Amino acid sequence: MPIYKGSTEVTSGNLRKGSTNIENGYKETSPFYTNTNGITINFIDAISGATMNTTQFSSVGVPGASFSSFSRTITVDSGRIFSTNPTVSESGDSGNNVTTSISSQTSTSAVLNVSGTYPTSGTTVTLTVNGATQVQLPNLVVTKNGNYPLTTTGDGGALGTYNYSISNSSGCVGGSSGSGSINGGSGSSDTYYSYSRPGLAGGPYGNGCGVTCSSSFSSSKSGYNSGSTTFTETGTYPSSSYTCSLSAPSGYNSPIDATNYRTSTSCVDNTPSSISVSGSVSFRVTATLGGAGCDQGGNASVVCGSGSISCPSVPRNGTSSSGTVSGTPLPKNKTFVDIPSATESGATLTSSLGSKAICYAGTVTFSGTANGDFSSWGGSLNVSLACAGQTSGATGSLSRNTGTSGNGTNWSDVDFGTDCDANSSWIANETITCTRVLTVFVSGVGSKVVNLSPVSVVMN
Repeated sequence: MPIYKGSTEVTSGNLRKGSTNIENGYKETSPFYTNTNGITINFIDAISGATMNTTQFSSVGVPGASFSSFSRTITVDSGRIFSTNPTVSESGDSGNNVTTSISSQTSTSAVLNVSGTYPTSGTTVTLTVNGATQVQLPNLVVTKNGNYPLTTTGDGGALGTYNYSISNSSGCVGGSSGSGSINGGSGSSDTYYSYSRPGLAGGPYGNGCGVTCSSSFSSSKSGYNSGSTTFTETGTYPSSSYTCSLSAPSGYNSPIDATNYRTSTSCVDNTPSSISVSGSVSFRVTATLGGAGCDQGGNASVVCGSGSISCPSVPRNGTSSSGTVSGTPLPKNKTFVDIPSATESGATLTSSLGSKAICYAGTVTFSGTANGDFSSWGGSLNVSLACAGQTSGATGSLSRNTGTSGNGTNWSDVDFGTDCDANSSWIANETITCTRVLTVFVSGVGSKVVNLSPVSVVMN
């Protein structure tokens, strides 16, 4: 209840006995007076480019009791970031009643936290938030492109010349280091292919086991926030390889290999000195003459079935060629892909009354492609004469091995002279025709026939 001196109310904090404030007054056991004081907190946002709620805080309470804590968020303007993180200063807090802190700091926001107690007399405290902002720059984004650093402008602008620096940890040996500048060109990204990743230092075991190498690559450029990436490698327990390498069945690609691995159980290599190795393998044949076996065309090596190999004893990090091969390869199909074509020039037929008719083959060239594992092409040219539509029994032929190319084989000026009709005389104005048939063959595969243009002559 209010207390009056005369008609004037005695306000909180002004009821004294001598010089001592009276905090509580009682009539018997019932309180009739409690000393309470107010606290007022004003806020000043002194950060250019940022905003904060500056509404005044005011509360009244018993001296020494805590007032309700609260917070205010500081937010930078769009397109800006903090260049100096916010701080807070106090004035007017002679009784040290107000406690402040800054939390949840990011590049674009922070939180001012306020707590405290009521003073022994009415108090006004001013809290000033200080800091600085700047225009938010685009980033240089540095990532890994395999074993090389890739620098990209975050805004898609031309990269041009940028600076780099490389920092390697103590677990690294060799590789790139230091700093310099790079002309990234007019594009927005650049991979620094001159970078060389360092290797692992030997460490206490001399094999890099347990050692970590961290190589940091940083890129910077005026007008951009710098970026970086780190290449990291940690040495593991030693590992050993064991390879079984044997010859494939006849006619298939060799060698055929199987490799097993063993890993040590500690940094000191305790992998076996030798082990038995087995594994699955593929039987392959490489294309020849423009084709390949096993129903697959093209010039690649193709799978012709599968099997397995086994070597009873293979040394650590070594190879053994002593073992067995199991499995039967698929047959290598041999078929023509194209029917061969033939060209000719200079073919002639000569004859006269009372004389023989002579057919000259001229030059015949054939070419074509086939599918399979072939050792050679072959071919033959057959010639026959027809007199007044009757075929004589006189023919001639010639065969030639064409090698493995399958192209460019020719017969030249082959003389197949013979009588058109051995049992009758020549008839004037009778037509004699020389027919030529080219047969191209591949041993074990088959043959294709090409009919050449016939050559005719009229007897006179």
